[in-house]
Amino acid sequence: MSLTKSEKAGDVRSLASGAAAAGANAARGRAHDAATIARARAQDAAEAARSAADLARERARDAAAQVVPLSKQVGATAAQSVEHGVHDAREWAAPRIDEAATAVSETVAPKVSAALKATARKVDPAPSKSRRLLGWPAAVVLGVLVAAGAAAAAVVLRKRQPEPPPPYPGEETEDTTASGATAGLDAEANGRVRQS
Repeated sequence: MSLTKSEKAGDVRSLASGAAAAGANAARGRAHDAATIARARAQDAAEAARSAADLARERARDAAAQVVPLSKQVGATAAQSVEHGVHDAREWAAPRIDEAATAVSETVAPKVSAALKATARKVDPAPSKSRRLLGWPAAVVLGVLVAAGAAAAAVVLRKRQPEPPPPYPGEETEDTTASGATAGLDAEANGRVRQS
């Protein structure tokens, strides 16, 4: 019996090793099939990625082609908006600047002018009141004094004149005869002589 058991054990061993070899071959086959399938799927995925990248590239070019004219249009619209905004701002600011200028010239300018004049007076080393020599009352008094002095000088000069010399002997007779002849004549202020 022992022989049979040993034969049986050898048969089982050979069956087991054959089964193990078959299992190993089956496993290798399955692994090979799985690797082939994995390679095929990886290649499919790579091709899908390439086609997706190509598609994305094309769409990016199309988008860029649309963006350039659109950006130009947006830029022109923005420039018009800015120009319109600047015009509106200038239109709004002009009257306010004018009002501010009026307010400054009416309120601040007189104060600044007064301050500058006061500073000029303080800076002047010797303020002289003799710039105007005389006021009008003093000028009138001076004029009266000059006229009185001139009249007094005329009187004094007239008194200093020597008396006219006596008439010469032949002149008397002519004057007496002329005065008798002119008795009826009056002399006017303008020097005309008229008869009375």
